[in-house]
Amino acid sequence: MINVTAAMTVREGCAQEFEQAIAEARPHMLADEGCLRYDLQRVNRSETDYVLLEAYDSGDAIRRHGELEAFKELGRRLDSLLAAPPVITVLKPVGEQVAQH
Repeated sequence: MINVTAAMTVREGCAQEFEQAIAEARPHMLADEGCLRYDLQRVNRSETDYVLLEAYDSGDAIRRHGELEAFKELGRRLDSLLAAPPVITVLKPVGEQVAQH
């Protein structure tokens, strides 16, 4: 399993539209084979900072995710809502948990 976080800061007054855009895209992302998680979280005590938690079963699934039309459309929608580009972090499990997957 490969985990991804996308830390995003939205422009003031854009939180509701941002959350709606993610909510509408989420079913399309999860419908893609290999996408195991696509969950938006808001940073506690912040009205503008979010983290999108994603999980994929393989590197191929991540590459395919980036090619989805729904992903491209979401990017276009978020472009005017974000205060800065997302900070993407790709994570891989280590240690004994690797044997569990």
